[in-house]
Amino acid sequence: MGAFDNLPGMGTGGDWAKQAADAQAAADEILKNSGYAGGTADPAANDLAGLSADRAALEAQGHEQNRILGVGSPATLTINSKVDTGESVAGNATYILNLTVAPENGEAYEVQLKQIIPPSTLSGYADGTSMPGRIDPADKNNVAFGDKPFM
Repeated sequence: MGAFDNLPGMGTGGDWAKQAADAQAAADEILKNSGYAGGTADPAANDLAGLSADRAALEAQGHEQNRILGVGSPATLTINSKVDTGESVAGNATYILNLTVAPENGEAYEVQLKQIIPPSTLSGYADGTSMPGRIDPADKNNVAFGDKPFM
């Protein structure tokens, strides 16, 4: 009898080797889906500099968006078009979005926004889609989707 066999769902004589193999397979799949081709067995998965750079890019985008959402003025952002830059960050494509920004109290204007967009949310960025957004008070060309900070 193992030390953890009495935990709920473990039962007596749980197949720990199978559970470990399943966990390893799940980790491999996550890495493959993030652009690290061979999973944990791939030397690229051990590229701590690359993994760290991807994390830093995602965090930087999130922090900048959150900053704008915290201090920005409200607007409606309409996606006119998007172009895939060919860059990938942790398996997520990077796009240049061509937007029309319509401030609550002002005239609409166009901007371009570079955005990392996960495949699971790409359909929400269809051409013609309008969403609430915020405009950076220091630079009207710097915008973020959303109506309030998320952190």
